[in-house]
Amino acid sequence: MIVGVLAYALGIIAVGSCFPEQSHKHWLVLFPVVMAIIYFAATAIRSISDMDEMWRRNNTEAMAFSAIATGFTCFGYRFFCEIIGAPEFHADWAFYMMWAYYGIGTFFSWWRYR
Repeated sequence: MIVGVLAYALGIIAVGSCFPEQSHKHWLVLFPVVMAIIYFAATAIRSISDMDEMWRRNNTEAMAFSAIATGFTCFGYRFFCEIIGAPEFHADWAFYMMWAYYGIGTFFSWWRYR
């Protein structure tokens, strides 16, 4: 993971310094992001496939709970904003919600199989 984070940081710095004032710089910045996503996803899949069956089941259930709960929360909050006028939803909130729901799902999965 350290290699992936360093490559991502160096890619962002390289794109920012090599193309300081060009309009296509914004598209080039996405390249290290996409490469980091692919690297992190491959690393997560590899680490889960190396787990024993019980831990793999717990993590898979936690991820499924996290995906479903995050989707329903984001979708429900959209209507909450339109009808009641709640604060605007920022995309980074979904990332934090996903990790919070993953923690909750991990706890309940562990509790069920303990």
